[in-house]
Amino acid sequence: MAPSGSLPLHRLIYTSSSIGVLRADELDRILLRAKAFNAAAGITGLLLFHEGSFLQVIEGSPAGVLSLMERIRRDRRHGNLIQLESRPCLTRAFPGSPVAYVAPRNFTATQRNEFSEFLPVARRGASGDAQALPGHLWSFLSSFQRIEAA
Repeated sequence: MAPSGSLPLHRLIYTSSSIGVLRADELDRILLRAKAFNAAAGITGLLLFHEGSFLQVIEGSPAGVLSLMERIRRDRRHGNLIQLESRPCLTRAFPGSPVAYVAPRNFTATQRNEFSEFLPVARRGASGDAQALPGHLWSFLSSFQRIEAA
């Protein structure tokens, strides 16, 4: 439960695959629109895109997060969307930006390897073998928590 006088927060994490090749200018447009929309809606989070796969953390009011997730579900630039986590939270893990983004070229070698290894674990988790997913997910995401807003 949220402290008295504050709005409850909700966190949603998903992964998806791009449909076709996503050019750099298309990704730039996605980021610009996401920053504007998320800032207006009081949403913060993290967006990663590597080897054709997205991983996004969305944090904000429950209504704002769920509304944004519906917009994302309708976006035809990606598919195979897997919701990894959706739950109330007391604090934001990525409070610094409406959409913190780390370009793949700025991933450490460890982050690149973990991202590639994480996706099969996430897909198995979505099909019912989810025991290792939460720890693995947050171990990976925590390596991005000290980034500055892009």
